[in-house]
Amino acid sequence: MRDYLWRQRVKFESTLALTMLEPWEKLLCLIIISTLTMLVVTGLYSYLPQHLVDMQHRATYYLWGQEGDEHFLRQWVESPSLKEL
Repeated sequence: MRDYLWRQRVKFESTLALTMLEPWEKLLCLIIISTLTMLVVTGLYSYLPQHLVDMQHRATYYLWGQEGDEHFLRQWVESPSLKEL
């Protein structure tokens, strides 16, 4: 297990070129990367659901030319001919 973790650490450090940095520089880079990752995940978590709803409304408008009427999209998705595919 210890060897596996060591190999994963070496692979991670060599992929991101962290092997040439000093320990404090490694820590600084990892803090920056983790902060940016957390910001992206938080943004996706809070923004993506509403964006998917907006995309559904746009798809309904583009397909049927009617705004806000979702029963057309639901009827098309739940049609028996589509389930045969």
